[in-house]
Amino acid sequence: MTTSTIEPEDKERLAAAVGMLVRTFLVAGRAGAPAEGKLPFNPLNFHLLEELLAHGATRPSDLAQLLGVPRSTISSALSALERRGLVEKARDTNDGRAKLIALTAEGFDVAEAIKRQNRLNAGVLLALLDEDAGQYVELMERVGVGLKGLLEQPTERSD
Repeated sequence: MTTSTIEPEDKERLAAAVGMLVRTFLVAGRAGAPAEGKLPFNPLNFHLLEELLAHGATRPSDLAQLLGVPRSTISSALSALERRGLVEKARDTNDGRAKLIALTAEGFDVAEAIKRQNRLNAGVLLALLDEDAGQYVELMERVGVGLKGLLEQPTERSD
């Protein structure tokens, strides 16, 4: 199905549903202490910690590419996480000039808490869907693959 065959009403319905989903989790996160109260909710910070948990020590430029954001944005976010004691810089043993970003022990705990929160959120969604849960997961995987492809497309540098 191409974008041109999608009805405007379907776009509106989807936008409303996605908006409700985002608002619900944002409000629930504020009320329920996101990351088990270990870190105020910030999507970029959460994603950075999740990527470091999944991939280990990583160059900031690689994190920027993984998340599809400018390096200057990553730099600011990493500085904030470093001030909180969640990440630390390490020398890249393969290239002495390069720096790697790694989770501290506290950062590992926070990243694990975020992972648990994500599983809890997914469980809430799937419980609401009941017998449609498998189909929803398949559709969301397709959306994820499509969005990842968009993030991986070269863009003009803004930094």
